[in-house]
Amino acid sequence: MHNDEEGKSIGLSYFTERGLRSDTIEKFKLGFCPGDGETFTRIASNTGYKVELLQQLGLTSQYGKDFFRGRVMFPIHSITGKVLGFGGRTLSADKKIPKYINSPETDIYLKSKIVFGIFQARKAITQLEECYLVEGYMDVISLSQSGIENVVASSGTSLTQDQVRLIKRYTPNLTILYDGDSAGVKAALRGLEIALEEGMNVKVVLLPADDDPDTYVQKLGADGFRKYIEDNKKDLIHLKTDLYLEDAKGDPVKVAGIIKDIVQSIAKIPDGITRSLYLKQTARNLNVEEQLLISETNKILRKGAFDKLSTNDKASVEHTEIMPVAKEQPSFTFHLDEAQERDIIRLLLENSNFEIDGENAIARILRNLTDVEFENGIYRKVVDEYRTYYEHNEFLPQVFFINHDDEEIKSLCIDLLQSPYEISDNWIKMHDVPITEKQFLVRKDIVKSISLLKLKKIIKMKHDVDARIQELGKLTDEASIDEVRMCMKESMQLQTIINKLAKDTGTTVLPVVS
Repeated sequence: MHNDEEGKSIGLSYFTERGLRSDTIEKFKLGFCPGDGETFTRIASNTGYKVELLQQLGLTSQYGKDFFRGRVMFPIHSITGKVLGFGGRTLSADKKIPKYINSPETDIYLKSKIVFGIFQARKAITQLEECYLVEGYMDVISLSQSGIENVVASSGTSLTQDQVRLIKRYTPNLTILYDGDSAGVKAALRGLEIALEEGMNVKVVLLPADDDPDTYVQKLGADGFRKYIEDNKKDLIHLKTDLYLEDAKGDPVKVAGIIKDIVQSIAKIPDGITRSLYLKQTARNLNVEEQLLISETNKILRKGAFDKLSTNDKASVEHTEIMPVAKEQPSFTFHLDEAQERDIIRLLLENSNFEIDGENAIARILRNLTDVEFENGIYRKVVDEYRTYYEHNEFLPQVFFINHDDEEIKSLCIDLLQSPYEISDNWIKMHDVPITEKQFLVRKDIVKSISLLKLKKIIKMKHDVDARIQELGKLTDEASIDEVRMCMKESMQLQTIINKLAKDTGTTVLPVVS
C-alpha cells in the first residue's frame, strides 16, 4: 500500500480520506490487495508458500485468484497480536459485490472466539474497567485514533458466548454502541442476551440517527463522545422495554408478547438479587403486578433446571410440581412453525435480487416480519443475517449462503435452492389469469407465506392466554378476577386477528377442545 502506485492511489487514498493517520494505519496493520487478481498469489507462491495452503486459508480462490483482490485489508489479530485472518472491504460501487468479506474459518481463525481490535484494546479495557462494543472495523479504528482505545467490534456477527467470555477476561462491564436505527438494534439485542447469561453488566447506547461511532466521534471529539456515552447509557432490559413498547402503541396483543419477551430476558440473569431488582423495575415500567412477573420467571427457571437434568433424574422428579402448569393444560400440542418458517427462507433466497412494485422483494419480506420471531434457530440466523445486511442497504446474493461458514445454513440453503417451481397452466385454465410476469406470483407467495406464519403464532398466543384463564379460574382473590377479565379481553382480540388471517389465507382454524 505504501510502495505500489495502485496501492497508494486507491488503498492509501481511501484510508487517508477516512481521516486515518499513518501511525493508526501502522497500529492496525492496514493494507491493500491489488485488483488484478494475481499479485498476492504469485508473490506468495514465488516466496515458497504452497497454493493449496493459501486456498485453505481463504487467501487464494479455487481458481488461483487473489480472494481479496481490489480490497482494503483489515488484519484480525489474536490477543497476543498474531494475525488470524482478514476482513476486506471493496471500494467498488457495484451493489452486487458484498461490501465486506472475511477469511473463512480455519484451524487458527474461529470467528466465534475472537473480536476485532482485542489485541490493541486489551490494556485500555483493563485500565478503564469497561469495554465498548461496536459493529465495524472502521468504528474501532476511528475511536482508537481519537483516544478511546477500550473498544472492539463483533464485525457484523451476533455476539457469541466465547466472545463474551473473552471480553470478560478483561472486564465484566460491557457497553454496546449502536446507531439510532431501532430496527437494527432490535435484531442485535436478541444476540446480546448471552452477555446477561454470562453475568456481564450490559449497557446500551443509541447514537443519533444517521451517525455511527466513526462519524460521531469526529463530530464531538473524544471528550464529547465519552460524555454522550455516560449520559445516554441504558441497561439492556429497559432499553428493550422502551423500544418494543414504543412500537406496540398500547396494542394489548403486542404488549402481552413484550412482557413475555422481557421476562425471558430477565430469567437469563444468573444473579438472584440483580434479577429481583430488574423484575421490580420492569413491573413499574410495564404497569403490571410484580408477582405476576416473578411467577412467570420462576416457571422459566424451573423449566430450565428440569431440561438440564439427565433422563433418569427427570423421571425421578416428575411426580413433583417442577412444571405444574403443564399438568393443567388441555391435551393439545402445537406443532412448531417449521413449514412456514422454512418457506420464508425459500422466499428470501429465491428473490434476493427481485423487485415488486419498485421495492426490493427482500425489503418487503423483512418489513412484514418486523414483529415475528422465528422459533427454528437455523432459520432465525438466516433471517437475522438478511436483516443485518439490508438495514445497511447491502446486497446478499444466493452464493453468500451457498458458501456459508455455518454448515447447517449452507446445507439448508442448497437444499431449498434445489427445488425449482414452475408456473402452473391452471392460472389460465381455472382462474382465467394469464401470468406473464414473475412479479404477480412472488407478491402472492410473500403475502400468503407471511400471513400463514403470523396465523400460527397468533393461535399459539391465544392458546397461552386461554390456558392462563383456566389457571386463574381456580383462584378467588380480587386481583385474579381482574386478571381474568383482562385475559378474556385479550383472548377475544386475538380471535379477531385469527379470523382475519384465516380468511386472508383461506385457512380453516378448528376450535381447541380441552
